Amino acid sequence: MRVLLASPHSGGLYSAVGLLMPPLSLAYIASVLRENGHHPEIVDANLTRLPDIEDFDIVGITSLTSTYPAALRLAARAKANGKPVVLGGYHASFMDEEALSTGLVDYVVRGEGEYIMLDLANALEKGRDLEEVKGISYMRGEELVRTEPAEIVEELDSIPMAARDLLPVKEYPMRLDGAPMTSVITSRGCPYDCSFCAASRFCGKRWRARSPESVVEEVALLRRQFGFRAISFMDDNFMLSPKRVSEICDRMLRKKVKVKWMALSRADTVVRERALIEKMYSAGARILFLGIESGAQEVLDDYGKHEDIELFHSAIEILRKYKIRTWASFIIGAAQETKKMVQKTLELAKRLDPYVAQFSILTPYPGTALFDSVKHRLLHRNWSLFDGQHAVFRTEFLSGGELERLLGRAYRGFYVRPRKLISEVGKAINEGRTFDTFMRAMRIGIQINNM
Repeated sequence: MRVLLASPHSGGLYSAVGLLMPPLSLAYIASVLRENGHHPEIVDANLTRLPDIEDFDIVGITSLTSTYPAALRLAARAKANGKPVVLGGYHASFMDEEALSTGLVDYVVRGEGEYIMLDLANALEKGRDLEEVKGISYMRGEELVRTEPAEIVEELDSIPMAARDLLPVKEYPMRLDGAPMTSVITSRGCPYDCSFCAASRFCGKRWRARSPESVVEEVALLRRQFGFRAISFMDDNFMLSPKRVSEICDRMLRKKVKVKWMALSRADTVVRERALIEKMYSAGARILFLGIESGAQEVLDDYGKHEDIELFHSAIEILRKYKIRTWASFIIGAAQETKKMVQKTLELAKRLDPYVAQFSILTPYPGTALFDSVKHRLLHRNWSLFDGQHAVFRTEFLSGGELERLLGRAYRGFYVRPRKLISEVGKAINEGRTFDTFMRAMRIGIQINNM
């Protein structure tokens, strides 16, 4: 079958400032479909116009919550051409009934989609009973049918490499210290269960990882074939297995795979594994993303972070010692959060002084424990505003307007400081690098302030 796999336009502030990565979930689905005799094509609406839908047998669309309305617009175009529509991704997985009730979606793929989509394509092509396809939802007349969940892929190395050749990979604007950067996924699943994150429910709590050999092979291929000199490891927690990270670093050094890279981690892991940090720098690590989230311990406890504020100081000092910069995320707007607690978060951000501070408003995404606890407080279900930049549920002490103003104030308070501006310009000059990530974060803050 000819299968069109589409990623909708993301819109929002992060798209506007160039924080775009290729839709690897679709590229993995495409690789599995192609390996099994189908003919997939991928279109990312952020970069490419939708091709002639009449040329395809089925249209698959992915979406996050904030891109769900745009995904439905793509679905409407496909349905107007008489094509069956499959919707997948985080939002559809947890809101399958809503998606199917629109009449624009024929099937929902729940969870990791590579082999579910393959089984569905095979069933549609051969006219088999859809109840045999695990992990999908569809309507049988007025009845919602959810087939039993599909088994997760245990051996990630068995999944063929993402079909990047079907994407305009060099057109994505992400850079690290001036070097063109792309994304890589090396593991799935998360044993942590932060209330605002759906990763453990979407991919499972059991962590599964690719082998160091597979990871380094892909990085070397991206360097050699596409010219990428920087990598963003997009795992929810790249350092969950320090032993594996150490092996990846050893292999990169031994094979002289020279790339700069960034990854996501937790502060407690950095503190426990400080001996590994120096090796990571030698192997190319330049930025670690840490979810710090709040300067109020009671808010951290409410989020289920299992970390404390002193730990954040220790982690950033360790990274600073080994010349690895910190990209820190902060969240405001918990249900019981006060203005004083928000101020503690801004004060913590200034004291920690990370390379990049990313501020957002707590957003209850479907599939999270947070959504289950506050769905009766939702101000609306305009999913396009579930982007971390808008207040979407009622809190006890702060109005939506106050939260959005505090978000702009947080960005201004952190970035519009003489010390920060002079420091970053000086580093850029002395180290001969660009500070494009820093400037992008500043532009996000400016746009928020003008909303």
